[in-house]
Amino acid sequence: MHYYYQKYPYLNYSYRDTDGPWTMFSIPPKMLVTEFVNKFGQKPKTFFDCGAAIGVIVMMAQKLGMDARGIDIKNYPYKSSNLEELFTSGKIQIKSILDCEPIVADIVFCNGTLTYFSETELPNVLAKFRNSKMICAIHNTTEDIAAAAANGDILTTCNKTRLIKPQNWWINTFTKNGFNVKYAEHIRCFCAVPNHSK
Repeated sequence: MHYYYQKYPYLNYSYRDTDGPWTMFSIPPKMLVTEFVNKFGQKPKTFFDCGAAIGVIVMMAQKLGMDARGIDIKNYPYKSSNLEELFTSGKIQIKSILDCEPIVADIVFCNGTLTYFSETELPNVLAKFRNSKMICAIHNTTEDIAAAAANGDILTTCNKTRLIKPQNWWINTFTKNGFNVKYAEHIRCFCAVPNHSK
C-alpha cells in the first residue's frame, strides 16, 4: 500500500487535471472541527481553505454547517458539476493568498499549500492568518520522504514544492511567526493558534 494511503486513510478522492488523473489525500473537515472544539470549547462557524483545488473540502465544510470559502492559485479545468457553484458564486476564488486581505476564519486549512512558498515569502503568508483562530496545515516533511522511501514509494506532487522541511523546522517557523503550534500525530496535522487568540 502506498505511503499516502497509510498516512491519510481517512479521506482521499480522485480528480482530473490537464496532465491526467490524480488522487488528493486530505483530512475531513469534521476531524478539524474536533480539534477546534477541543481547543476552544465551541464549534467553529467559519472555514477557509487555502489551496481549495476543485472544492471538495469547502463543500464538506459547508455540509457541516460552516460558512466555508477558499482560494486556489490554479483554475482546475475539470470540476465536478456539483462543485461548480462554489466557483461561480465566489465561494472559491482563483488568486494567491499573497494577494488577499488578512483572512478572518475560525479554521484555516492548508493542505500542502505552505510548501509552495519560499522561506522569504512564508512569513507574509502566515501573517495573512493572524486574525484567524486556528490554522490546520498538512504537508510533506523530510520525515515523510524517508518513510515513503522505506516503503518503496517516491512522494510526488502535481506542483513543484519549495519547502520540504523537517517537522521541527515547521514548528519553529510557526513559533517565530507568532503562533502556538503542535503536531497532532493522530491526524498528521500541524495545528497552529495565533498567540493573541483566547
